[in-house]
Amino acid sequence: MTVRELLLEAARTFSGSDTPFLDAVILLAHSLDVPKEKILAMLPEEACDVPASFFEMADRRRRGESIAHIRGFREFYGRTFLVNDDVLSPRQDTEILVEAVLEAGDMCASMPNASRPLKVLDLCTGTGAVAISIAAERPAWHITASDISLKALEAAQQNAHRLLALPSAVEFVASDLFSGILGQFDIIVSNPPYVPRAQAEQLISDGWKDPLVALDGGIDGMDFVRAIIAQASEFLYKNGVVLLEMDPSQVSEAVALFKQAGFCEIRIWKDLAGRERVAGGRYG
Repeated sequence: MTVRELLLEAARTFSGSDTPFLDAVILLAHSLDVPKEKILAMLPEEACDVPASFFEMADRRRRGESIAHIRGFREFYGRTFLVNDDVLSPRQDTEILVEAVLEAGDMCASMPNASRPLKVLDLCTGTGAVAISIAAERPAWHITASDISLKALEAAQQNAHRLLALPSAVEFVASDLFSGILGQFDIIVSNPPYVPRAQAEQLISDGWKDPLVALDGGIDGMDFVRAIIAQASEFLYKNGVVLLEMDPSQVSEAVALFKQAGFCEIRIWKDLAGRERVAGGRYG
């Protein structure tokens, strides 16, 4: 059996994956501790001395566990974030949220009356991927990251210590949305739970290791989006911005909610597949 045949055989069992062959390549590379490019170069070769760990990981993938949770880390915005069963594994689409924050923040910082570092609040921070990426890209900004889960905050702090030259650049706060938040901010950003409850429960049943609390957005998935938009103005400086990630099917309702709450200059950002993924607006 060649390496290609080995990978194809494993990939055929990854029925829940959009990229089954790539998944198999990544798992073999991880088990051999080599770059995936080396695996691709080995495709015509005989599959000799395949580590038992490859078959163990392939079985976990077959049962629905994500590549990130199997390996214990996920690449995001050019950095490697540790993940575990207590946090949502950051998705590549969420990098668009970081881009939107940097774009909005740079515009705020360039205004004639900008006289202090920007203050950014990241709600539902999870692994800290968004907050830490922003802090790494804009070290002068003041970043606060919050989550209702203490275990998630522990994971986020661990990532901050690994990835930031000054880990204290991000202040971590235990908070159920705005309940523990003090002060005002120039930008409020969030990738909140937005999966409809029944779908979230099915994903967990199918083997997803992301915690239910990080997926479940209520009956229609919009509970947190609605709550953030409704409350955000109390925590924004004048002309402050809110930016939220959501499912493309939820964007039109979010835009309407932004308008009803008094936001203007409402914009939509598309993900890498061209789907509407982030909505935001300016208040005041």
